[in-house]
Amino acid sequence: MTDSEERSRKSGASRGSLLSPEAIGGITGGKGYDFQTRYAACHLPLWLLEGSFHQLFFEGTGDIDIRFTSEGKSSRIHIQVKDHEVAPAEFKSVVEHFQRLDSDFPEVYERFTLASPSLSATLRPIETGLARLRGATPFYDDAPGALASTKQDLDERLRKRSLDDLIDFIHSKVFIDVGHGDLCHDDRAVELFIARLLSHPEYSGKLRSMVQPAFSEIMRAITASKGVVLERAAIEGILRSAVATGLIGKKSITLWVQNWTKESFDPPADYALDWSSHFDRASRRVPSQEVWNAELLSELSSLQKRIVAERKERVIRFRGKCALSTGIAMGAVFPAVGGWVFEIPQPPSKDDWRSDAPATSPYDLRVEVIDGSLGGADLVLGLNIKGDGRGDVMRYVEGTCNRPKIFVFMSPPSQGAQSIGGAGDACAFTRAMRDHLGQILKTHQFLKTRIFFYGPFALAVFLGQQLTSVGEIQLFEYQDPGYIPSCSLRT
Repeated sequence: MTDSEERSRKSGASRGSLLSPEAIGGITGGKGYDFQTRYAACHLPLWLLEGSFHQLFFEGTGDIDIRFTSEGKSSRIHIQVKDHEVAPAEFKSVVEHFQRLDSDFPEVYERFTLASPSLSATLRPIETGLARLRGATPFYDDAPGALASTKQDLDERLRKRSLDDLIDFIHSKVFIDVGHGDLCHDDRAVELFIARLLSHPEYSGKLRSMVQPAFSEIMRAITASKGVVLERAAIEGILRSAVATGLIGKKSITLWVQNWTKESFDPPADYALDWSSHFDRASRRVPSQEVWNAELLSELSSLQKRIVAERKERVIRFRGKCALSTGIAMGAVFPAVGGWVFEIPQPPSKDDWRSDAPATSPYDLRVEVIDGSLGGADLVLGLNIKGDGRGDVMRYVEGTCNRPKIFVFMSPPSQGAQSIGGAGDACAFTRAMRDHLGQILKTHQFLKTRIFFYGPFALAVFLGQQLTSVGEIQLFEYQDPGYIPSCSLRT
């Protein structure tokens, strides 16, 4: 008896029941299924292009089920989603699960799909062979013997991976969908979703900023509908409502935050935070870590919730003279993945910088990696935009007796006051930084990053907007000489 069968026996539910542990695992699992939620959200625009797409059943029989109807007949596809590279043992386990499900629901499912970022090197010949055989089959549909040797070679590859008993089932019903590494990250997933939704005839004439709010709404709807069928009409309604919100989003919210000064700005504030009592420009005094984390971040989070409850707009016109840590924290609380757009004055530019500006492409991000301590457990990330701060950062860190495993310094192609030429450069820099940071964290399995930022304020806000799903972040403020820790962000 398999583990899943044993769990079903103990739970009192039969193996084919939607109350079995295998079927409700994701519903009870809570967090940790973000990858499959992103997969479903990003594929909905593609499924909606099919006129026969009818329903989405998320966490129904396991991960994802979709139903198509045409001329009164239904076909269903079951998808198992993995957020990692799949090894041979896991692949075999998944296919065996597919076979059991096919037996438990006879003649219900047309195909079973395994979706993941990649397969292990030993499985890739199976994936490519299966794709090659199926791709060629329509061309030789009147000469079935033409592909006999191709099938024979593929079967031999399956036998080498101990899949002998599953060969016929794999040929008839198992499909492999790989190449979804971008879905490990919210920021990349939202870009993929937007591109796919804009290819839909109903939304092809819209601007990017109009359809971006739909991603977070679809993610919320899928998460809230675990184990419940989402009808096509309901999905389309969510998309239309969210895109309508995006049209409203062309209007803006004016937010004032006071740090170094307490003054009035134009236009008047819709919302304001006065933190000026915690700051002093002359001495560069900033709040202690305790005040940042216990008071200021809490106020910022409460403000975000209030704005969400009271307003539909997602464009924030910011006014205030603030510390860089305030900018990064503000961007993190109003992230790009949530559909938030900032519009910020950044002298000497005559125009405000917008965080949804088209990114400069291609962009040459400079990255330098310096070894730290073998016993180090985290990453020190220096972002050098206005100048080279490596010496100051390394001297400060060395003085704390808390050396990281590695130091990483990132910068634009050149450093200086004009190294970021405008909003396009700012967006390109922060997105490139986010991609490189994600790769480093994945390679070294870091859970914490210490960030030292030397750049313009608007760029600090844009940076914060990209810091999603990157673990714990500790920010620092420059105190001539050296630094002091400011706030901690848990992304």
